[in-house]
Amino acid sequence: MSGGRLDTLAHGLWHLHRTPDLAALRSARSPDELARLALIPAARNLGIAAAFLPADLRTEATAALLACRVLDAYEDLSDRPVASDALLTAVGYLTGATDSPPPPLHAVAERDSEAVDLVLAERIRDVRALLSALPFEGRERVGQMLVDVGAVMARNLDSPLPRVVYGEGVLGRAVLYACSLVAEEACAAADLGELAGGIGVTAQLANDLRDGELALHDAGDREELTRAVMLRLLAPALGGFALLARLGPRTPSRGARAAMAYMTITTTAFLCAAVGAPAPYRRRLRLGAAVLAARSPVHWTMMLERVRRAADGAIQRLLDASPDLAAATGRAVGSGPAAKVLSLGDPRSMSPSMGPLIVGTTFALVQALPEEPLTGELPDPQVRRMMIADHLAFGALERLRPCDADAMRALATQFQLTAVETV
Repeated sequence: MSGGRLDTLAHGLWHLHRTPDLAALRSARSPDELARLALIPAARNLGIAAAFLPADLRTEATAALLACRVLDAYEDLSDRPVASDALLTAVGYLTGATDSPPPPLHAVAERDSEAVDLVLAERIRDVRALLSALPFEGRERVGQMLVDVGAVMARNLDSPLPRVVYGEGVLGRAVLYACSLVAEEACAAADLGELAGGIGVTAQLANDLRDGELALHDAGDREELTRAVMLRLLAPALGGFALLARLGPRTPSRGARAAMAYMTITTTAFLCAAVGAPAPYRRRLRLGAAVLAARSPVHWTMMLERVRRAADGAIQRLLDASPDLAAATGRAVGSGPAAKVLSLGDPRSMSPSMGPLIVGTTFALVQALPEEPLTGELPDPQVRRMMIADHLAFGALERLRPCDADAMRALATQFQLTAVETV
């Protein structure tokens, strides 16, 4: 790893958990200085991941990330009657489609992240300068991502979208951009948009949990929010692990592989901590584990398997503590090993489309149930396995657009074909 990357990484780790220095951000003397000072306060662990990237990729990723934070500011902190117009104006200004900047924001920040976003919105001219300084290909790549993300954000402001649709369209699109940045050939060879959407939804749900978005998930308290978020993570996490298994060995830059591994490890650790489950790696080992995972396809696979097992353990911990499960079974469910779900099968051979991926996993769970006739109740681990299979099956239905008869027919056909193959 070069000295420049080590310096950036050390600076990021030092400032990771510190209160943002808003005065320093406001007084930055150039766009480049603003980018250096704002990356960690604006992105936290994602900023640490960006530090692993080679210099040219890190410059583009930083500009794209800060531009997205400006859009976040206009999405979350604009006056509601004109919020979508202001947001789309910000998109046009950042991408160079117009020279008219959006109106200034007059909101009061409630969280540190919002305060940083407000400063970046104040300095939108500097963020635009960072984008303008990119090579043509980079400007086009980032610009199209901002247009796509901004359109979904604006739709959500006009009429709130389902959380899965929003996560796929915003963070999922950003993930697809990141994939094209670090592994362009691999992305061009296959349509990975649905799998990228899975990571986007996972990241969005983690953000909702971190920010305590009770109303968005119709939750009465933190415990209900945690349960709602974790149960909705099953299907998108499948897609996320399938994408990581495909993309990791096909990413040319070792630094980019380390960045992906670091974000995978830290996001999983946060979700495990939310339900009191062991993280895949202790905090002091996470950075080294990411660097080691980037060394070879073998190390990448070992890291991914460890993370998938930790995620399965978090699912079991959630189900064991769920009063709904106890009510459904009429007994306490807390014994036996975790049912393999995310660590079931080889993700490298899984479908790049979410429908077949979810259906295939559902039937793999069902196929592992006892074949002989029941003479009594199922053991606890098998009850858990059956309920997860049901949840995944309904999750496949949840992904369908309302009144989309063709999609319903395609999913029904997929269920039928997989059932026949299983028999």
